[in-house]
Amino acid sequence: MANRKVMAALVVGLVGAGCGARTELSESKRSEDVCAAEGQACRTSAACCGGGSCNAGVCEAPLCTAGEAPVVLVSGAERLSGVLADGDHVYFTQYGAGGAVLRVPKAGGAIETVVPASAWTESLVADASSLYFMDGDRVMRASKDGSGTSLLADNEEGSMSIAVDASFVYWIALADQAVRRVSKSGGTPDTLAKDKDLTPDMVPRMIADEDKLYWSASVLWSMPGFHATPKEGGALLVIDGAATTHFVADSTFLFWIATNASPVRLVRARKDGSEAKTLTEWPFASSDLAPAMAQDENYLYWANGQARIMNRIPKTGGGQVQIFSSPDAIQQFTLDTSCLYYIAVWRSSSTDETTSSLLRVPRFLPGE
Repeated sequence: MANRKVMAALVVGLVGAGCGARTELSESKRSEDVCAAEGQACRTSAACCGGGSCNAGVCEAPLCTAGEAPVVLVSGAERLSGVLADGDHVYFTQYGAGGAVLRVPKAGGAIETVVPASAWTESLVADASSLYFMDGDRVMRASKDGSGTSLLADNEEGSMSIAVDASFVYWIALADQAVRRVSKSGGTPDTLAKDKDLTPDMVPRMIADEDKLYWSASVLWSMPGFHATPKEGGALLVIDGAATTHFVADSTFLFWIATNASPVRLVRARKDGSEAKTLTEWPFASSDLAPAMAQDENYLYWANGQARIMNRIPKTGGGQVQIFSSPDAIQQFTLDTSCLYYIAVWRSSSTDETTSSLLRVPRFLPGE
């Protein structure tokens, strides 16, 4: 039944920037006067049209092409989460009793168990060689091919979200209400900040840049908003007091969705919170947003409309574009050069039971 629903017709928006559009934020595929087609010379994959990849100086066809129907990679599963596109695979978690970290080829194929997990496993982050996740109160590292698993820290009950940089893994610990980190090679965890109001079950996301950690809290938290913590320890910085559960960062800006009032606002600001600018806004609706947000060089992506409509907007602001709509609620999602991968949840009206599917769709519109 899940397969029947998720393979419903894809609704594709009819507007969007062409391949040659420019932005003020970055030089990328969108900043080329003419993007390179399949078989043409290229310097980087960003210069190839439609999300193609630059291999040995020549653009190759993208895995996803604009206008094609969704492809089901996993169907009829229970409680999928933590989707992550990396290399030739999409990694994801199955949480609860009998949980696991799994992967499936982006092109479709057999599902592999990377590592079984004994407890609640949801968020998943990666570096060049390894995956990092929380298995209950354990901070874990696993090889992407499943060949090795390491325990980095134990007895660290906390949020389901972690962050990683070149040297450390970060999380928020419930036991001592602290922002903590541990070396990727293991060892004794360090405490970066402590606050009596930290309640990790209300902290859905954490990311790291060169010198700070950024994390968010919902309106159910006693100190809601968007916060930053220096990696080497120090005072907590409030970026925005508005509740948020959606944010990303690039080399220059922070982007977040403020949901504390109507209209809901998608905001861009410098990393210290200055020069805040509302890029777009829309009327508030309960349970409207999927618990995810993504970005590429020039665009932000999010799902709303009871989490069934995937949207895109330039990082500089401008016209909001509908990429596709889903017959089932979109949960987490991620993207690569040509595809968007998302978890859709179908709920039975008769039994109230749910099943999850993982799908692949193009992230470009026809003509781009």
